[in-house]
Amino acid sequence: MQFTAAQIAELLQGTVEGDPNATVGRLSKIEEGGEGSLSFLANPAYTQYVYDTTASVVIIG
Repeated sequence: MQFTAAQIAELLQGTVEGDPNATVGRLSKIEEGGEGSLSFLANPAYTQYVYDTTASVVIIG
């Protein structure tokens, strides 16, 4: 199953910064993210990975 960033943002009542049409079909750790993957940042200790990840969508919260 695939979702766009816009669909995920709507479900989470959030906003999209970047491409709302970015598509994801799998989950990944933020440090292991790749194209087509969805990751999240919840622990500030992992903030450094936001700048290096290649995940298509990252949820920050």
